[in-house]
Amino acid sequence: MNFFSLVKSNLAIALYLLPRGRRKDAFLFYDFCHRIDECVDHSSLPQEEKEIFLKTSLKSVEELIQRRKLDRHLLDEIIHGMQMDLRINRYATFEELHLYAWRVASAVGLVSAQLFGAKGATVQSYAENLGMGLQLTNILRDVAEDAAQNRIYLPLEDLTRFNVTEEEILRGFPSPQATHLFHYEAERALSYFAKADLAWEKMPLSQRHTMGPARLMEAIYRTLLEKMQRDRYDIFYQHYRVSLLKKLCLASQVYFFS
Repeated sequence: MNFFSLVKSNLAIALYLLPRGRRKDAFLFYDFCHRIDECVDHSSLPQEEKEIFLKTSLKSVEELIQRRKLDRHLLDEIIHGMQMDLRINRYATFEELHLYAWRVASAVGLVSAQLFGAKGATVQSYAENLGMGLQLTNILRDVAEDAAQNRIYLPLEDLTRFNVTEEEILRGFPSPQATHLFHYEAERALSYFAKADLAWEKMPLSQRHTMGPARLMEAIYRTLLEKMQRDRYDIFYQHYRVSLLKKLCLASQVYFFS
């Protein structure tokens, strides 16, 4: 799914606006996330060696963990999420998918908040809900890419609800009812963005400024989602992305007009 590499590329502009020390540590963390993602999705290593790599990967950021007093439980959860990618290529229910998404996105957001220097209940709520919205958007965007690897992250119960078969997803020839399925998943992502916004509104101004990089991620992914919606989810025939110019415009809105 390449989620971590997408996160890093989209966050690069925002991370450069962090104070120097925090910026360096944020990039160290996202480099770590990118490495474990590359191991799972693109490495030619046998699965057993990938498992070993994941189990020992935290050693490479041990100094960062100690320096920033990062929550090791959250980092373990991220590793568990990547292990799920090695072992699972279907999710029967949204409840099952929720655990995966929380691990690979919400937990990443919570660690990011610690690295940014933000804290508090509203920060935690924002990070968790934003992570879910980002991951669900990413899953929708990458349906075709994942299908090429025999992965379907859309809950199978949702496919059944809209009379969509696994075969049409895997072959890349979605039926007309698949559009309704994709819209349903988009609305679910938007519901998490809405919950994140509620937390944002309650967040102290000082914490909002600190969480600017996360707010930019929300703006970028909302833009992706809007593009897919306008095109009636043409996700098998085009690769959705946000241009650098648009990212810069969104960054100026987040940092100077919000």
